[in-house]
Amino acid sequence: MKEKAFALFLLALFLFTLPLSLLFRGVEGPLGLPPLYLYLFGAWALVVFLAFLLFRRP
Repeated sequence: MKEKAFALFLLALFLFTLPLSLLFRGVEGPLGLPPLYLYLFGAWALVVFLAFLLFRRP
């Protein structure tokens, strides 16, 4: 369990590092939304969903 939690932490750390965030500068996304915001909320939703799957009780 601790190994999976640490792996989730490392995944979240990798997803929210600054160089990945700079890839979306100056590009217009779908529906006029900035792709950086779509990426951040998508990555956040992924981390929350994986945490839910990891820590839910059977």
